Amino acid sequence: MQVNIEQDVLMKGIANTLGVVDRRGSMPILTHCLLEANGHGLVISATDLEVSFKGVYPAEVQEPGAFTVQAHALHSLVKDLPRGRLEFSGNDTRALLSTGESRYKFNVLSPDQFPPIPDMEPKGLVELEVKPLLETIKKIIFSVSGDDLRYSLSCVFWEQVEHEGGAWLRMVSTDGHRLSLAEQPLPGEARLELGAGILVPVKAMLVIQRFLADCPQGTVKLGVNDQVLCLKAGDKGFSVRLLEKKFPDYRRIIPETCVRHFTFNRQELAEALKRIVILTRDRFRGVVFTLSGDCAEMVHENPEVGKGREVVDIREKTGEELVEPLTIGFNAPYLLAPLGVMQGETVVLGCNEPNRPTRLTDPADPGTVYLVMPMDM
Repeated sequence: MQVNIEQDVLMKGIANTLGVVDRRGSMPILTHCLLEANGHGLVISATDLEVSFKGVYPAEVQEPGAFTVQAHALHSLVKDLPRGRLEFSGNDTRALLSTGESRYKFNVLSPDQFPPIPDMEPKGLVELEVKPLLETIKKIIFSVSGDDLRYSLSCVFWEQVEHEGGAWLRMVSTDGHRLSLAEQPLPGEARLELGAGILVPVKAMLVIQRFLADCPQGTVKLGVNDQVLCLKAGDKGFSVRLLEKKFPDYRRIIPETCVRHFTFNRQELAEALKRIVILTRDRFRGVVFTLSGDCAEMVHENPEVGKGREVVDIREKTGEELVEPLTIGFNAPYLLAPLGVMQGETVVLGCNEPNRPTRLTDPADPGTVYLVMPMDM
């Protein structure tokens, strides 16, 4: 194989594989990306057997062929090379990358060892706008569990729900201490084949998020076929093999009603929490909220650092009157995260009992709901 390709084009292509390849090295071939030169240009692929990427990049093909190269090593080199034309050639034993007087040889593995990539053109793809899809992911990604042993909580649950006027794509995530729910409408009569819902691993979600953030197209195609989720933009796409696991019944967790609602200026509440968080440490993250009168007092005490207190005005109160102050303990970062992705001017805290979840909503975005479990202070 031999191609001429621009440095920035090759760098972007390899960069798309970095979140996919397996860095643990359990199978050496999974740390490699596959490079294939054909009549379409340079095809770059990567997989960890669960998440796969495949993209076509413009290149001058001198000789068709294929080989594999360790993805992270190749990217580290290419990103530091000067902009301009690169010559890339190789066979089953080695690869040579050169530009000007620079020459680099890479050990390769046979392309025959590379696992097959799922079909990136399944039936039933739905075209979605990139911006709202990316915003939906941002709203829920931070509350995915980092515990690999609890598979269903280390995934994002996708389902299709029906509202008046059409179908919506809903995403839900939880780590057992907080829950995030966001949704967006599907265009026209479009429908996704999600069945009772699918679980998308957090690794795949992060890869998709980065891809959408850098996507030059305004739309992407999305669909599920034979337990494989596919996302495609132009001649580049990702696929995710889905496992048949169950997500917790989140509807039982979200309170249908709250007896009290407290409306705050979102920015004021977020800034007060940011200051409080400065004093927190891993073992001391609790903030005591006391709601009374027309204000909320927040107090955090860390024996290793000190004590902080903030007071934020309550813009509006609805529901049952407070006979006595309502005191709730929260993990401060768990409150701060949803406030950081909300866009509206105000946020509403819906409360029942101090030992029950608190619901956070943005009046300007009724399709998004957050729950935060209280802490025992």
